[in-house]
Amino acid sequence: MTSLVAIAKSYKTKKAEVTKLRRKGQNKLKEVLSQKRRSSSGLASLERKKEATARQRDHVIQLLTQSLAQRESLSRLKAAAEERLRQEQDAKDQSKQQSEYGGPEEKAASVERLKLIDDKISELRAQIRERESAEARLVSTIENYEKEKAQLDKKLRKQIHEKPSLVEQLRTSTKAEATLRPRVQSLVKREAQAGKTLVVMQRKLALVQKRIAQLAAKRRKAKRKAKRKVRKAKRKIAKRRIKTRIRKAAKRKRAIKRKAKTRTRKLRKRVRKARRKKSKSRRRK
Repeated sequence: MTSLVAIAKSYKTKKAEVTKLRRKGQNKLKEVLSQKRRSSSGLASLERKKEATARQRDHVIQLLTQSLAQRESLSRLKAAAEERLRQEQDAKDQSKQQSEYGGPEEKAASVERLKLIDDKISELRAQIRERESAEARLVSTIENYEKEKAQLDKKLRKQIHEKPSLVEQLRTSTKAEATLRPRVQSLVKREAQAGKTLVVMQRKLALVQKRIAQLAAKRRKAKRKAKRKVRKAKRKIAKRRIKTRIRKAAKRKRAIKRKAKTRTRKLRKRVRKARRKKSKSRRRK
């Protein structure tokens, strides 16, 4: 019985230790799986962000390229207009000289020519001012695109720099999972086996305890029965003693009565004898 109790206690202790190790392993595995999920989702999110940033950067580069091309085109148009303006001004100077030294007809033609040249010069100057204004707007737009491109480049470099750490976390957590999962499964099996063994030992112990209880109950019953027999025997002996005492008392009473009767008879005989003697003595006198 003592050995069974000790064995059951040892199995219970072993099961508690295995359960503690299993819980500890499962908690560690949960942490590793959580880290793995965070790393995996972080990588997926980072890839999506990288793709979005790259698309946004390509779009900005495309707009920047278009703006630069427009500025170059405006610069060429402006240079061409400035060249034409210089030519028109040269033509104007030449027409002025001709009008000063020419005849009346030549002067009249020069005046008409000067009017046309002035109109062209005014038109060219307006075009130049418009193209300068457009070029200024393009310069501001290009600066904004270049700033946005620089920010996107910085953001993309940062995202690229974050990827190796997430990849390392994913690799570490995957390796830890591959190590911990079989260990936890083994601990689960050990716990189940220890539980089964403990149940078997507890059943055996319960059977032994039941048998011991039955034997103890039988012993108590036998003791109670023996005590009842002893009490019954004692009562019988006491009854016999009482009956014996009663008989003896009755015998003593009868003996006393007989003695009393005998004494009474003897006393009566003596009294009669005494009376006879008295009567004889009276007669003699």
